[in-house]
Amino acid sequence: MMARKIILAAIVAMAGAMAPLRAQPAPEWLEAIAPGFDTVVRDPVEYRRLADKFSEGVVWMSARDCAIVYWGFPLQPGFTPEVSGESDMMRAIMAEDYTAAYTLGVEILRHSPVNLTALYWTLFAATETRQSWEVRNSLRGRYNNLTQIISLSGDGTSPPTAFRVVWESDMYSYTMLELELEIGDGFLWDDRWTEFEVTPGAKFNHKSIFYEQWGRR
Repeated sequence: MMARKIILAAIVAMAGAMAPLRAQPAPEWLEAIAPGFDTVVRDPVEYRRLADKFSEGVVWMSARDCAIVYWGFPLQPGFTPEVSGESDMMRAIMAEDYTAAYTLGVEILRHSPVNLTALYWTLFAATETRQSWEVRNSLRGRYNNLTQIISLSGDGTSPPTAFRVVWESDMYSYTMLELELEIGDGFLWDDRWTEFEVTPGAKFNHKSIFYEQWGRR
């Protein structure tokens, strides 16, 4: 639990709001994962169909469909970069108030259903509060779907092959929770790529990891 609290403190202290979105065609890396991305995200009916499928907690979802839902989310009307309640949820977990954390997590996922950080900690709180198997399986499926497509977006070893995420907090969550790396100083390159110093580990054997925060100008 102590290691989790250290990770939580890092996310609370360092995560911030995302920069404004850019309006331009999908880059090659995204088109490779999700052919037809631009067409679907501009079709509110088709995008909503895929988003509802994701939110229903389908255990397995194709990489293409999941990528469209995740990276298409910031391009939808009404998107705001701030994730309301995220810090409160993590503070509740640090205080071991898992009932409050679960309630906050569920509310966050109502308006930010593809937030990786919220999915992980809501699943953690759901486990601690003994929510039903169906609830936990749904959360786990959504989390796994997102980590799969983030891993497909690059290898994280250089700016051109950076991992791509939507929220800044997702960088920290993916680095520390999924790759199980100790994270150090961070640097922003060309207002586009973020480089973190990390301690090499079994899942990522490099001293620096790179991210591109989707939509950053």
